Amino acid sequence: MIERYQTQDMNQIWNDENRFNLWLKFQIDVCEALSQLNYFSKSEFLQIKNHAKLNLPLMKKLELETKHDVVAFTRMLSASLKKESRWIHYGLTSTDMVDTVQNYQIKQANLIITNDILALQKILKELALKYKTQPIIARTHGIFAEPTSLGLKFALWYDEFDRQLARLTLAKEQIEVVKITGSVGNFAHVSPRVSEIVAKKWKMNVDSCATQVVQRDRHSFLLTTLANIASTIEKIALEIRLSQRSEVNELAEGFDVNQKGSSSMPHKKNPIASENIVGLSRLIRTYVNASFENNLLWYERDISHSSNERVIFPDVYHGLDFIAKRMLNVLENLVVNTQTINENLAKANNIYFSQPILLAIIKNNPNVTREQAYDFIQNATLIAQKERKNFKDVLQVNQINKYLTEEQLTKCYDEQQFLVNVDYIFKKVFK
Repeated sequence: MIERYQTQDMNQIWNDENRFNLWLKFQIDVCEALSQLNYFSKSEFLQIKNHAKLNLPLMKKLELETKHDVVAFTRMLSASLKKESRWIHYGLTSTDMVDTVQNYQIKQANLIITNDILALQKILKELALKYKTQPIIARTHGIFAEPTSLGLKFALWYDEFDRQLARLTLAKEQIEVVKITGSVGNFAHVSPRVSEIVAKKWKMNVDSCATQVVQRDRHSFLLTTLANIASTIEKIALEIRLSQRSEVNELAEGFDVNQKGSSSMPHKKNPIASENIVGLSRLIRTYVNASFENNLLWYERDISHSSNERVIFPDVYHGLDFIAKRMLNVLENLVVNTQTINENLAKANNIYFSQPILLAIIKNNPNVTREQAYDFIQNATLIAQKERKNFKDVLQVNQINKYLTEEQLTKCYDEQQFLVNVDYIFKKVFK
């Protein structure tokens, strides 16, 4: 990920220093397990533990010669040891270390993403409760529909993040695994107990069945889940963008004192954070397709997946962490224009009472078909919209009293009917 969209939290995980330190930890922990299983003496293990050191300039030099980063790494470690160096990488293959460590980095990154979601849920719950009773015109196909609760929008997004957390939990169970199986995955030269010992120490699961590599269906499921999480953040950003349009002006991003919206038009206040989030979410989704291709390796393995995964995982986790934290900032500083929200409700000229009127006519007039009632009301709404008249007045002119009494009409015009079950939904969402 380019520096502009990197995050400090993810940098600590996906930088080379962390990866090579984890490679070193992996080799030491495997040696400890081998020692415990009597492959070699404890004294030799202690020599490895105390003296195996990173020398990255040497590793870089060796990689230029060997054209193999893991061989360069193991030879670098051997250079810091004596006879005990023969136990480094004993019975292992490259991807025992590479895949296990990458899965551990993913484990570290998943914790950050989980905390990001929880932080977003916290502010969404606060906004939902604050605006639970604030009516707002709902739109279907972008067109005025019926009033709903503004708080319900925030509750909807909170609820969706609950499902994303459940998906992430399942993805974590499948991807956070240790694989120490040897050259083709059959434990021919290393005991399965080594995987179990290391996995317990690293607080990870043991891969159930592998080849030379961890199977990439695990990775594609994870990346699909991360892209799905990004889509929820993008969904919120998209609604803010739509709501900040000049002719809507119901929700808007906060605007700092010295912030500028345009290099040429000083009056502009643009939803730049939300647009930025949408753009990065699109990028995250593009990596999912490559992850499915990575599951199609030749026989027990090839390395066609390796090069793109070095890009995919840092990019996706940096991007997702970045947009999650940026969305949190947007929501914490969200401008809610309740005056405009109420004005937009008024602009509807009460046409959103069309369904209550329809249902009342059907209920109180057994000799009137649904089709007759629908056509009568639709005609009134079309006149109200074309001539910009109040729907209630048009109904009176069109003799609504043929179907409903004044008392029945008054019940239809109750604004609270649209929010009557919001409490019921909130109890389900917030448990």
